[in-house]
Amino acid sequence: METDGILPEIKLNRDIVMIDDLQQFQENEDLQKLNELIRDNPQKKFVLLSRGSVPGVLRAFQYTGDMIVIDARDLLFDRDDIRQLFLGYNIKLTDSEINEILKESIGHPLGIVVTLQCMNRADSQRAFDSDIVKEAYHEVFIYFEAAIYQRFDLPIRRLLLELASFDNFDYELARMVSGDPNTSELLDWIQKNTTMLLYDGIRQFRFWPQFRDFLLWELERKYSSQKKNAVLVRGGMYYELKGDYEKALDCYSRGKDHSKVSEILIRNGESHPGMGHYSEMEKYYRSLPESEILESPSLMQGMSMLCALNTDYENSERWYHELEQFAAKCKKQDAVLCQIKSRIAWLDISLPQRKTDKMIQIIPSVFRLITNREVKLPPFSVTSTLPSIMNGGKDFSPWSKIDDLLYQTMRIPVEAVLGKDGVGLADCAIAESKFEKGEDISGRILLLVSQLGEVQKKGTPDIEFAIVGLLARSQIALGRAEDALRTVQMIRERFEKNGHTRFFHNIDAVLCRIWLHMDDLERVQVWYREKAPKDPLHLNVLKRYQYLTQAMAELALGMPDATLLTLAPLESYCRECSRYIDGIHINVLEAIALYRKKDSLWKEKLNSALDTAQEFGFIRTISVYGAAVLSLLEQTEYKNDDEWFARLIKDVRVEASFYPDFLQPHLSMENELTATELQILRLICADKSNAQIGQIMDIKLPTVKTHVSHILTKLDVSRRSEAKTAAKRLWLIQDGKN
Repeated sequence: METDGILPEIKLNRDIVMIDDLQQFQENEDLQKLNELIRDNPQKKFVLLSRGSVPGVLRAFQYTGDMIVIDARDLLFDRDDIRQLFLGYNIKLTDSEINEILKESIGHPLGIVVTLQCMNRADSQRAFDSDIVKEAYHEVFIYFEAAIYQRFDLPIRRLLLELASFDNFDYELARMVSGDPNTSELLDWIQKNTTMLLYDGIRQFRFWPQFRDFLLWELERKYSSQKKNAVLVRGGMYYELKGDYEKALDCYSRGKDHSKVSEILIRNGESHPGMGHYSEMEKYYRSLPESEILESPSLMQGMSMLCALNTDYENSERWYHELEQFAAKCKKQDAVLCQIKSRIAWLDISLPQRKTDKMIQIIPSVFRLITNREVKLPPFSVTSTLPSIMNGGKDFSPWSKIDDLLYQTMRIPVEAVLGKDGVGLADCAIAESKFEKGEDISGRILLLVSQLGEVQKKGTPDIEFAIVGLLARSQIALGRAEDALRTVQMIRERFEKNGHTRFFHNIDAVLCRIWLHMDDLERVQVWYREKAPKDPLHLNVLKRYQYLTQAMAELALGMPDATLLTLAPLESYCRECSRYIDGIHINVLEAIALYRKKDSLWKEKLNSALDTAQEFGFIRTISVYGAAVLSLLEQTEYKNDDEWFARLIKDVRVEASFYPDFLQPHLSMENELTATELQILRLICADKSNAQIGQIMDIKLPTVKTHVSHILTKLDVSRRSEAKTAAKRLWLIQDGKN
C-alpha cells in the first residue's frame, strides 16, 4: 500500500504486509506506530519500501537480526544476470559486450534495461556499439530529470548541480561551494529521503556514478562556463585551506583560474623538499610556459628543486643558472635582489647534487650575509622528513671525519643559517656521527632527550623525528627492540595529534624495521603489502628510506630477486649525490640477496660497502644487519684495516646474538620448485582442479597428479589446501596472485 505520510489503519488479514514510501513517514508519530505494529505482530512479515535510509526507530530490528535490509547495491546486475536477460530477448552477447555494458551501467538495472530496449527495437535488432551507449545514457538522463530531479525543490537542485563537479565532498566543502548556510540540512534531507548519496559513515559523501553523470550532463545544460568555473574555484579555495594542494590545483586549473595556480606553485617553490609538494604539483609546474617561469625567481627556484628531485640534474642546474642571470640583471638597490640572493643561497645548501664538502665554505658565507641582513633564507630541512641528520636531506659522512672540530666551529653559523631547524641539530648530528662509528653515546642520548622539550617549542618536528629516530636506533643496538617500538609509536601518536602527517610514511617504515628485528613477519607483510612504495620504474628520492626498508622486508620474506629490483634504481642516485650511507646499505643488502642466490658477485658488493664504511670509520651502518651479514663477513678476506674490521665483526656478533632471525625467511625449501611446478602451484592456489590444470597446461591428468605430489612434498604439506598457506609464507604467491 502507498501512504501519504499518515499511517492508515491496517487490517492484518494477510501474512505479508507491504508499505511503500517509508521515507515520507513522520519520525515521531507514524514510525513509532509502525514500530509498535511490527512488535505486536511477530507472526506477520512486513516489507518496507523506501527511497531513503533506514529510519533510526526501526534499526533495533536490524540489530537483533529480525530485519533484513536490501539496498540498491544488492540489486545490481552481474554478468550472468545481463547474459540471461538478453538471452530472454534472443540477443546473444559476447563476453566483451557484457563487460562493456557492465562498465557503462555499473550494473544498474535501469541502464541495462534501457540498453536492451535500444538494441531490441520493434523493427529490428541492433548490434551493441558506441551509438547504443549514447542513446542509453540519453534515455536514462531524461528519466532521471523527469522522475527524480524535477521533483526536488530549487535549493536541492542547485546544491546537487554544484556538488556534481567533485568526486566526493563533506559538509564543509558543500557549504563553501554552495554558499548556502542551510547546506547541512539539505544534505541530511537528501540522505534521508533518497539513495543517490553514498556515505562512508564518517565524513565523505559521493554520488552514485550514473546519477553523477546525469548531474554533470544537467550542469552543462543549465550553468554558464563562468558559473561552472566559479564553483570549481570555490572548491579550490576549500582544498587550499585544508592543505590539499593537489586537489586545489586541480580545481583551480579546471576553473581556469591561472593566477591561483601560479600563486600556489610560487609559494611551494619556497618550500624545502620535506614540506613542499613537488611530486603532486609536478604536472602543473611542467605545464607553465617557460616565459612565465623566467619572470618569477620563486618558480625558477621551484623548477630547479623539482628537476633535482627527479634526478634531472642538468635541468636543475639550468634553472639555477637562469636564477643567477636574473640576479645579475638587477641593480644593487632593487628590493628583489635580496630575495633572489636568498633563493640562490637556499639552493646552494638544499640541492641534493651539491656536495657537502663545499658547504663548509658556503654556510659561513651565508652566515655573514644573514648577519649583514643581505639575505633572509626560506625554511630549511636538513632531514627531508627522514629519521636522520647524518643521512637526511644530504649525506654528511665527510663531516664525520672531523665531527668534533666542526661541532666547535660550525655550530653557531649552522644554527643561525637554519633558524628553527637548527634547534638541537648540532647535538643530534654529532651524537649520530659517534653512533655510526660504534661509540657509546648513552650520555649524548640523555642530553638529546633533555632537549626534546626545547626542540618541540622552538624548533621543528623534523629535528624531533631525527632525535627520536636516533634514540630508537640506539635502543635497537642495545637489544631493546620493544623499547624502540614504544618510542616510535609515541612520536607517531604525537605527530598524528599535531597534524604532522607528512612524516607518517617514514615513521611506518621505521616501525617495519623494528618488526624485522623482532621477527614479527606478519606485521612486516602487512606493511609490505599496504605501504611499501613498489615503484621501481619511477624513482622518488624522498622515498629512499622506504625503498631500503622494502628491500629488507623482501629479504625477510624470501624474495632476493625483488630486493635487487628495488635497489637497482637507487645506485646511480647515490653516486650522483654522494649518498655514502645509503650506498653502504644498498651494497650490503645486495650482497645478502646475491649470496642467497648463490651469485659470487656478492663479494664485490660487500667489499664495496666495507671500503666506504672503513673510509669514514662507520661500524653500525653495517653491523645493524647482524646475523644476516655475519656469515658473509666470515667468508670475506678484508685486509684494508684489520683493527677496524675486528671492531666491526665484534659489533656484528653482538647484534646477531640480540636478533638471530633478522632478515631470515622463516621457511626455506631444500628443493626449489621447477618452473612447471611453480605454474601448477599458482593454479592450485587459484582453486583449479587437477583436470582444469591439465587442460590449461596441456598435460595429461596422471602427469598433473605427479607434479602435485612433488609440490606437496617440497612444501612439506600433505593437502592441497595447506599448499596455498605454505606458498604465501614462502612468498611464492601474494594473496593468491603471482
